[in-house]
Amino acid sequence: MPAQSAEQLWKAYNETTDTNGASYQTRWFGDQGQPEQVQALTDAILAGHKTATTTPLDSYTAEQVAIPQVGDYNVLLNGDMKPVAVLKTVVSELIPFYRISAEHAYHEGDGDRSISNWRELKTEEFTPTLEEHGHQLGPDTPMVSEVFEVVYRAD
Repeated sequence: MPAQSAEQLWKAYNETTDTNGASYQTRWFGDQGQPEQVQALTDAILAGHKTATTTPLDSYTAEQVAIPQVGDYNVLLNGDMKPVAVLKTVVSELIPFYRISAEHAYHEGDGDRSISNWRELKTEEFTPTLEEHGHQLGPDTPMVSEVFEVVYRAD
């Protein structure tokens, strides 16, 4: 039976492993106002098709959110904002936009998974947000490149 809350899922995970007193944050991928998008990304993560993500550094600083660190835990929420898994950050790097690797683009699982398609999709995605904050997307725009793994599932 799936956990009813993020706290219950985290507790269930802690009963299976020693997290050495680590804490967690809740997290979802996509726009919370678009539950279908969030669910599609959650499904891709649970299926193992999406194991990475990239976010402009500016998004973290503008929203005053901590940059993911190796060893961070997140309780993954689905399109209904229900907990479905625990993720662990295994790589977190600050990389210029045009230095994101083809391998990383592939592991993000977007589009046809090529670096050229990734750049097109991410330019569309990142440009409006950066412009809202008075920045432009360019080859050297700092990106937080993250790789994560599913370490526990609710089902």
